[in-house]
Amino acid sequence: MTYQQWIDKVGYEKAEKVLDHPESTLRMLYSFQRFPRPGAMVNILDRTANAIDLEKWVRSFAASQAARKTVKGAVEC
Repeated sequence: MTYQQWIDKVGYEKAEKVLDHPESTLRMLYSFQRFPRPGAMVNILDRTANAIDLEKWVRSFAASQAARKTVKGAVEC
């Protein structure tokens, strides 16, 4: 499952406790505004017992970033 699917399953309140991150950070990760650095990523994977599929998460993030660039480029024309 992706990070977003995991959050949808457990909710922000439980995710805050499990990951030991503020809700604002969790929401930025959820909306692809940010992506965790390697150390934080390992922490997230460890704390979620590898429930999150890293490859799916990375690919979803990359697709989101590509879509934002496409939309941004279209607006600037």
